[in-house]
Amino acid sequence: MQLTINSLNTDHLRKAFDCGESSLNTYLHRYAGQNIKNRINRVFIASPIDSEKTVAGYYTLSAGSIGADDLPLEQKRRLPNYPIPIALLGRLAIDKAYQGQRFSSILLADAVQRVEQASQILAVYAIVVDALNPAVAEFYQAFGFIPFTDQPLKLFLPMGN
Repeated sequence: MQLTINSLNTDHLRKAFDCGESSLNTYLHRYAGQNIKNRINRVFIASPIDSEKTVAGYYTLSAGSIGADDLPLEQKRRLPNYPIPIALLGRLAIDKAYQGQRFSSILLADAVQRVEQASQILAVYAIVVDALNPAVAEFYQAFGFIPFTDQPLKLFLPMGN
């Protein structure tokens, strides 16, 4: 199945989305539009190419920073002792009807590509994600994300490496 990935808009059928995780559903149903309006984050929606109002999945991106001391020694050595700019992949979810079709991988690749493009204008050291559980952390690790030293569910992917 082919997907389109676009910014959330009022045409998307958000209320029909159900990924099985209530916090991710509630965010999309109730808070995503307000967060976009207030420039808290950006929300990107994956839809089947033949049904662009359907929300097959989504992810969010926002800017942030981390302290170099939070990183493993290998990365920390090369960095200054002040806040390091990052992109936060705040949420990534796939509707139950579309799970098991590798859409998570497609959305993650799209997020990395968008951050890479943005880093041509605004410096971004890494993408950071807070995994909901160890299985989700393993998903991110399979794509090269590295756990923070003392927080195994918080991971980062250095850009440009």
